Amino acid sequence: MVSSKTLKDLARQHGTPLFVIDHEEVRRNYAQFREHLPRVQAYYAVKANPDPEIVKTLYEAGASFDVASMPEFLIVHENIKSLPDKERQDWIWHKIIYSHPIKDLQSLTKLDPYRPLVAYDNIEEVRKLKRCAPHAGLVLRLKVPNTGSMVELSSKFGCAPSEAVDLIEYAHHEGLVVEGVSFHVGSQCTNFDNYIHALDISAAVFEEARSRGYSRLKIVDIGGGFPAPYDQNVKPFTELARLINAEAERLFPPEVEIIAEPGRFIVATAATLVATIIGKAVRDGKLCYYINDGLYHTFSGILFDHCQYHLKSFKKGKTQICAVFGQTCDALDTISLAEELPGELEIGDLLYSENIGAYSQASSTNFNGFPAAKVVNVNR
Repeated sequence: MVSSKTLKDLARQHGTPLFVIDHEEVRRNYAQFREHLPRVQAYYAVKANPDPEIVKTLYEAGASFDVASMPEFLIVHENIKSLPDKERQDWIWHKIIYSHPIKDLQSLTKLDPYRPLVAYDNIEEVRKLKRCAPHAGLVLRLKVPNTGSMVELSSKFGCAPSEAVDLIEYAHHEGLVVEGVSFHVGSQCTNFDNYIHALDISAAVFEEARSRGYSRLKIVDIGGGFPAPYDQNVKPFTELARLINAEAERLFPPEVEIIAEPGRFIVATAATLVATIIGKAVRDGKLCYYINDGLYHTFSGILFDHCQYHLKSFKKGKTQICAVFGQTCDALDTISLAEELPGELEIGDLLYSENIGAYSQASSTNFNGFPAAKVVNVNR
């Protein structure tokens, strides 16, 4: 974690709001994932934080990538464009999955020359793939339990397990190649049983597919959802890894490739936001601080990711329960109504928020004309 002194020095040098990415933490989280899930190849979910420097660091560390749009694909492609054509093509096939189950026709047409792996979960998507990306390899997204996850996904994506082999058969008859199945247990999944149920469902689909003559399935994509340690209530990643390793060993032979799409787990703890107090008032008896960032910017994850980020002060002093508001004119721009902060902070003092690397800056806007926080990369 970046030290308080370094954060203050960077704020003096660059101004605020400042989004500080610690690449040593990115590498450490990736290494931890690979250490505890040795059979699982990590495809970093670029949507969690698409900063090109993060992608570059993970590319150098040996990561693969999960993209959900052509702009994300191109961010990854930028790192490999210097490879010879054949090496680049092989790299894309083995290192990029386009995991968004619903894709527009233009994106599919642009993707086809790269022959990527792509997700699908319905008949109409198969028809689109046949028309616009017939050279892609397919991975069928399954609907699985999302109970207890911070962000639920199965209401929007995933086919019913009972329909899965029919969709594999349909794609085969259309001349497409289905490589395997995928699932997502929901973002920030703290109910580890979701993974167990999803692996059991995947194994049952494999078995039914084999019984109906489709024995070419070779990939199980266990998606994302690996929880970041936001607080002490989150069970250790090592506990989840033990469960996944045991189930994968029990259900799938060694020739089946297991991949995953960690995003939050890789980058959540790798960034810190530094902001400046720009206003101070007492309203209805409560001390209120206003800072030069907010819900429409780096703290967007409060709204879009159902995540609460806490603020700390570099200055010490007697604390009290305060409200913290963002810089825009919208009352929705409320960061917290219950932050414990020193009561004697002044305009111009700095606050910081840790563990804000995932789904924060990625969904920042320019509402009210305020720009996004400046990004500074350290330990690159």
